[in-house]
Amino acid sequence: MTKQSDVLRAGLSLLFRLRGVLDPTQAIPGSSASLSEAMALQELVSRTEATQSELGSHLGLEKSTISRLIDAMVGKGWVVKERDPSNRRYHQVRLTDAGRHTAAELADAMRRRHERILASLSEAERRAVTVGLPALGRAMAAELDRTHRAQQQPD
Repeated sequence: MTKQSDVLRAGLSLLFRLRGVLDPTQAIPGSSASLSEAMALQELVSRTEATQSELGSHLGLEKSTISRLIDAMVGKGWVVKERDPSNRRYHQVRLTDAGRHTAAELADAMRRRHERILASLSEAERRAVTVGLPALGRAMAAELDRTHRAQQQPD
């Protein structure tokens, strides 16, 4: 099992590095969006609006990090941030027209990029990726959930 876990560690490290997770300036080549911004824009496309806290929770970002991210996106004209009228402690975040346009451009660029990557694989490799990646995501989410539950248990 150690060999498989070593392959998983090395593979995830390579994917993170190549995807730009460690260097936000390389996240979306040819775009002014970081990977975090692109993910936040896509989440807002699917939700229409979210509280800053909901967005941070979905993206796995700390309160201060999501705040800086949203402020940067406000500065780029991609989102508006307003106090939630039903609970003034929260900010609602929603896309502007420019944000929707940017999100669509990013989604299209990423789709084309992913198609090029997948086209370089054999049919068997493509099948393995389309089965393996969602399975890996489910397993990683379950592990994260177990960790959170364990941290919440009293000593």
